[in-house]
Amino acid sequence: MRVMHRLVGYDRQTDRMRHRFDIPDHLMPEAKKIAKVPADDPDAAWSYPLTEAKTRRIARLIGVPADPSDAEFYLEAFADPSHSSAGG
Repeated sequence: MRVMHRLVGYDRQTDRMRHRFDIPDHLMPEAKKIAKVPADDPDAAWSYPLTEAKTRRIARLIGVPADPSDAEFYLEAFADPSHSSAGG
């Protein structure tokens, strides 16, 4: 299973996902620094809440229009559905 990461925004009233932006693998080292992912989570497997400043920095890094006043943002890991562990 391959893990991918996203900048995810949730509606503050409903907690429903409103925004989802993929973070390219080559930008993850910088995104992890911005989100302050601890050394004991080298794959950033957990969900990391982001301040408005951190949200803006990661959005700028990946080139997306994320507005932290519009939602609560997190750096999150997801299983990549296009990569399975089954042999072909």
